[in-house]
Amino acid sequence: MDELDAPRHFVKQRQFYAELLLWLIPGWMAILGLMLVHYFLSVHNEQQYALHNERVIVELIEEVLDESLSSMSSDVKLLSYMAGKQADAPAAQFRANLTDYFIQLASNQSSYDQVRFIDTSGREIVRVNNVDNRTHAVDEQHLQNKSRRYYFQRSVELAPDKVYISPMDLNIEGGKIQQPLNPTIRVGASVFDRDQQRIGVVVLNYKARQLIDKLLTISPTFIQHLFILNPEGVAVIQPTSSSESAFSFNPEGAVEPQVLGLINREHTGQLQLGESFFTFTQTDTASNGNWTIISVFPEQRMNLARIAFTDRYLWLYITALALLLVLAVVFSRYRLQARILRQKQRYEQQFRHILENIQLAAVSVNAEGRVVFCNDFFLNMVGYRREEVIGKNWVKTFTPKELQSQAAKALTQALEQGTDQPRAEGVVQSQSGEIHILSWTSTFSRVHQGQADAVTFVGEDVTEQQMAKDELQRLSHAVEQSQNSVMITDIAGRIVYVNPVFCELTGYEIDEVMGRTPKFLQSGEMPEDSYQALWLALQDGREWRGEFHNRKKNGEMYWERARISPVKNVEGQALYYVAVKQDITEEKRLAAEVERQMRERIQHEKLAAVGKVVNMIAHDLRNPLSSIKMALQIYGRKEQDELSTISLDQVRYMEAILEDLMTYSRPDQFKPDWLDLNKLVELVTLTQQKLAKEKGVALDISFQPNLPTVYADPVKLRQALQNIIVNAIQAAESTENQSPCVKVATNIMMTDVGTQLLVDIDNNGPAIDPCLTEKVFEPFFTTKAKGTGLGLAIVKRIIDSHEGKISIKPLNQKDSIWQGTRSRIQLPVTPASYNNNERIH
Repeated sequence: MDELDAPRHFVKQRQFYAELLLWLIPGWMAILGLMLVHYFLSVHNEQQYALHNERVIVELIEEVLDESLSSMSSDVKLLSYMAGKQADAPAAQFRANLTDYFIQLASNQSSYDQVRFIDTSGREIVRVNNVDNRTHAVDEQHLQNKSRRYYFQRSVELAPDKVYISPMDLNIEGGKIQQPLNPTIRVGASVFDRDQQRIGVVVLNYKARQLIDKLLTISPTFIQHLFILNPEGVAVIQPTSSSESAFSFNPEGAVEPQVLGLINREHTGQLQLGESFFTFTQTDTASNGNWTIISVFPEQRMNLARIAFTDRYLWLYITALALLLVLAVVFSRYRLQARILRQKQRYEQQFRHILENIQLAAVSVNAEGRVVFCNDFFLNMVGYRREEVIGKNWVKTFTPKELQSQAAKALTQALEQGTDQPRAEGVVQSQSGEIHILSWTSTFSRVHQGQADAVTFVGEDVTEQQMAKDELQRLSHAVEQSQNSVMITDIAGRIVYVNPVFCELTGYEIDEVMGRTPKFLQSGEMPEDSYQALWLALQDGREWRGEFHNRKKNGEMYWERARISPVKNVEGQALYYVAVKQDITEEKRLAAEVERQMRERIQHEKLAAVGKVVNMIAHDLRNPLSSIKMALQIYGRKEQDELSTISLDQVRYMEAILEDLMTYSRPDQFKPDWLDLNKLVELVTLTQQKLAKEKGVALDISFQPNLPTVYADPVKLRQALQNIIVNAIQAAESTENQSPCVKVATNIMMTDVGTQLLVDIDNNGPAIDPCLTEKVFEPFFTTKAKGTGLGLAIVKRIIDSHEGKISIKPLNQKDSIWQGTRSRIQLPVTPASYNNNERIH
């Protein structure tokens, strides 16, 4: 078959498939119909057999379960009766008698590995263990309290002659699961004395492995889809893939309420709900109510019948389908060949007509490289007349001289290979010397099955597009190599391009951001008005300039200076938005550092000025105050005068004011070191024990263990902690429910800026006014009658110098066990100034 072009080849393929399907589909449908009828009959018979087998197995399990439950109930009721008869005996005799009874039962009944009597408080009185058929009573000091165990709580509520049988679970000794795994069912009954007063419960640990082995003997795989429900609907046994773990304790039940409702009405039978078959029956026990046995048979298990059918008959039907396919292919190809021969001549006539009228350049070149056809579109492009082109050498006429050798070799190679090319670019020179770049599609024609005798080129002039593409590539290269982050979005704000610098800066890969809006970069710290102003400017066609505080992929914050401009078409409509952004994080950090240093310098200058004044005052007042104080003390020893005592207190108050002024105005000289915060807080608290005892205040200390060390000045930090603790002791008061109390606690907190250590100092005195939580840190502000107003200001300056935070807030019942005031100190483990110094060194 001669291939004229790719579309025609596709049409021939489609015609062949249409002809093939015309004969193939009816035959296949007949064979498949026969196979389906055969299949459904076979699967139906297998299904009925499987469901019958399910009913038989459920009936066998009912007999086994009824026998096991009756035996358990009888044994526990017998022990309950015997224990009740011994209730009047002395405690020691009572315990000895029960021990003998229990040992006798455990020796005769290997089904139980534990027999216990538990009093009404949940304390074991007697426990007999049966391990490897060796029976022994447990010493009294090893008996345990079982008041929280579910089987005790259920058994102790039972009426006389009632028995509780628990779900299957693992036996636990000493808080550890017994190894090897020992599935256990607890059987319990209440014990009553002669006056029908409840004195405890008897609990038997039934070895559930015996029950499991019986069920596996009936059907080795049946345990994988078996439910055994006690009268309360709790699954004692539920499906599992391993007989070693074929037990469960599921208080909420394992079967849907809808299914249980139907089973409780029918009692025994078989039904299908959804994609499962349920085979069920109920057995009534004298002391424990109705037990339900349910076998869940998933419809998917019918796949076994389907697989069997496939193994037996599928190859037969596949052979029939394949034979029909071969016959249909042969017959369809014969019919198609006849149709192709009739269409070939019509196609060749239409092909030349199409090339004449197509709005693309069309040229046919023979095996000798000469032009045998060209259309008017091509002639208008190159500026030749038709007679000047037909018969001319294609390469020499329309290829620039420097490319002729290469073009001739490519044409010869293409004619030899004869392979159609859907897209290839070539260069054509017009009569005036103008160069045109064309995107060619080439189609070859052959003489029978030999070498191609002609090639037809159909092409589009892409000179302008290629120039634009080259320009775009140069621009793209410049953007890729830019040192700034570049982002391009569509008018809806969805990202269509980012350069490598953007990826390096934010940590995001290109495929993670394409199609998303830049909102995922927002840190949430910039006002929404800034973003609204940005979009208003862009929608008005204006350029926007500003700064962003954004968040990287790893959560790190960074600053960038941005310039966003709209890219418009010739009509002035915005096509894209281009954002060029510069990382200014370090610039911002340096500016903040300069500002901080300026504030510190101004503060030091103020303190220096205050210090001079304070030194002058202290120098002029200390000596007179000392003389007055000495005179008042001497006078006080001679005469017990209330006026002299008051005067002496006022002198001491003035000395305290002078001392605080000197401390506040003195420049801080910090000597930081790595400290254990818990030890420092403990030391400060211990030094205030005497003051707390004098005030009648209880100190409660709570430390978070294994805190990291903190980089701080031990002297200054101790001074700050001491001031806060002293204030808390002085503020603590007794309440209706508590005496004066101060609680000191440490903790750790993870934040965006790093690890922080916390010290909380709570007192149960009057809660601070929320309006004063910030004002109390101002110099010379105090709420005390004799306060200087500098204590908390000094504390805040110390904490600020450690780059930490201090806050005071009122407590309520949500924050603490009592109301009062909380002072919180928050310290960074490693201050930023320490990190900066490390980088410098």
